[in-house]
Amino acid sequence: KKGETLGVVGETGCGKSVTGLSVLVLVPPPGRIEGGKIFFNPKGKPVDLLSLNEAILRRIRGQYISMVFQDPRSALNPVYTAGDQIAEVLLHHRRKELVQRALERISKETEVGKAGFLSGYHEKVLQKMLKNPNALILLILSKIPIIKRYKGILNEEAKKEAINMLKIMRIPDPERVVDMYPHELSGGMAQRVVIAMGLACNPGILIADEPTTNLDVTVQLQILHLIKELKEKFASSIVYVTHDMGVIAEMCDRVAVMYAGNVVEIASAVEIFKNPLHPYTQALLESIPTPGKPFKSIEGIVPSLINPPIGCRFNDRCSYAMEICRKSKPKIVEARKEHFVKCFLHQ
Repeated sequence: KKGETLGVVGETGCGKSVTGLSVLVLVPPPGRIEGGKIFFNPKGKPVDLLSLNEAILRRIRGQYISMVFQDPRSALNPVYTAGDQIAEVLLHHRRKELVQRALERISKETEVGKAGFLSGYHEKVLQKMLKNPNALILLILSKIPIIKRYKGILNEEAKKEAINMLKIMRIPDPERVVDMYPHELSGGMAQRVVIAMGLACNPGILIADEPTTNLDVTVQLQILHLIKELKEKFASSIVYVTHDMGVIAEMCDRVAVMYAGNVVEIASAVEIFKNPLHPYTQALLESIPTPGKPFKSIEGIVPSLINPPIGCRFNDRCSYAMEICRKSKPKIVEARKEHFVKCFLHQ
């Protein structure tokens, strides 16, 4: 929903990350999307992302929907600086805004005599640049000094905006960090750079795929608080993928609980913790270590998603399993107001 943080929680391997990649239509091969629809509502009209071609999807990724990956080291290119990688996003999705700034600077410099005499011909070229920065004619005329100057200023404007994004991420000395390579950054700083790339175009939806998993506890808390603040600042909705119920309690408005490739329960975060309905959600909460209580794990093992159990996929680990659970697959139903569950106990 608009403006909310939806938590997607479940055991490792249950399909949380693949669900996030599916939203961006980026499921890695040999995986593929075989059916269904992914509805997104960017401008008041629902669009099925699976019906769009790759060129349109590239414009949507980053500009309307962004993803922050679990390991920042694998998300950053080791041979480009942090600033280059943030600037690439800006130049792809916010090019018109940056072009406008660059042309305004050229015009001002021309007026005060810094860029030399601007002929009527060059003036026409500048107007063409403003209308369509990617026009073929500009590539042909790229040897003209005024266009060379424009390209340099455009890159300077992109770098300025990259520095501004690093400031928003609360990275100390962003003017120095913008020229650093990924191997020179700490884990927390690398994750902030990745978040800056995700939020550079103020997307409507940010998919955060366990962004604090590889960080120490104090840095984790800083990143969580930062994401909450940025959500308010940029008015984004967040899909927060995690296996940590403590993070769910801290971050999320609503929760989708996944097990073995299926969503088994959806409700508000408060409702999930106070009144969990699905046996798996109950077992998940009981398995959280609590001082003064014996540790209780979920019996059995996660089933193979290549050959999943017939019926309810949790039936071989569930203490409430009935005969019907081993034969039929339950449907997701609204057991209470805005509390959906996929279990025969509530049908």
